[in-house]
Amino acid sequence: MLAAAYGKYLGAVSATQANTPCLLLVMPPTWNNRYQALLYEQAGLRQYIPVGIGDPGILKHISWPGPMVLHAHWFSGYFNNSRDEVEASTRLDALCEDILSFRARTGAKLLWTAHNIFPHENRFPAVFLRLRQWVFENFNAVHVMQQEHVSVLESVFSRKAPATFVAPHMLYSGSYPDGVSVEVARHYYDIRPEEFVFGYFGSIQPYKNLEKFLSVFDQLQQQTQQPVTAIVGGVPSDAETVLALKQRWGMNPKVRLLMRNIPDHEIQYIHRASNVMVLPYGETLNSGAAYMAAGFRHPVIMPDGMASRSLEGLGVVRFDSADPDGLLTVMLEVMEGRRGHYDEDALAQVRADAVSSRFFDALDAVIAR
Repeated sequence: MLAAAYGKYLGAVSATQANTPCLLLVMPPTWNNRYQALLYEQAGLRQYIPVGIGDPGILKHISWPGPMVLHAHWFSGYFNNSRDEVEASTRLDALCEDILSFRARTGAKLLWTAHNIFPHENRFPAVFLRLRQWVFENFNAVHVMQQEHVSVLESVFSRKAPATFVAPHMLYSGSYPDGVSVEVARHYYDIRPEEFVFGYFGSIQPYKNLEKFLSVFDQLQQQTQQPVTAIVGGVPSDAETVLALKQRWGMNPKVRLLMRNIPDHEIQYIHRASNVMVLPYGETLNSGAAYMAAGFRHPVIMPDGMASRSLEGLGVVRFDSADPDGLLTVMLEVMEGRRGHYDEDALAQVRADAVSSRFFDALDAVIAR
């Protein structure tokens, strides 16, 4: 597979570029997420070859004639089906051994992208803390999406970070279809043209606070004469959350629950049918769903915090999550015409090609190219 990737690369570049490319091992590969595909958009032009590694045990079989980078993203999948902290700790020991042995044998550089502080479900807090501390102690670099994330991570992990660099989250513009009108999208979900629609798109998990969103939406219905509808669409990642939402809201005619895998072509329908996207998360470092909404030029309602501060100039409308009426107040204000600010310079900085180029500029420095 590696030989084929190398040959394909050489066949696609000019003779002046035909240097030994850097092998970029992506662990784990989640190409359907689109984030990785967009982050690595410039890889070939920058003399990198991304190859997905699902099983860290494969690292012992990998050799390459040039530089190598192991780029780790999310670790929680390696602990799936662990029965308890003891078994998870044993898996962590094996994971660390596989990675360190690989680096000792090949001289590969180790990079981690900090998508979050801990996995959202954080089933094994002691193990995941030890893992993060081990990363800080052993990796060559950490990629963050905002500079302020570095001090937060250092504080939580009680470790000084290795070398860090910033490449922001990118817009998803152009990576998903976007050709339907508002009228067509609303007809698709049986929503009348005069409705004001609050939308949500993303995975269905506890930290997304979807019960709070729909409860506030229910309050809002009682306080406005304008007809309103809510759409909640996304992958049902947490069974208990899905069940609770279905039991309380499944029969509500003003709520559309689309808790399933949303195919690429349908993502545009959810966004185009909505007037505004509502993402009332608990604290998180980043929000891909917010950048998705920004790509559709939709206002995005989010709590004030690290994730929403990165969206300045990208249509964000913030609320104070400490205020019991904060979300309701902002939802009513948006109905009355309040909108977030869009800035063309801010949008240009988070275009996928700009973010990918910035990422590989930094990676060149990591491998001393």
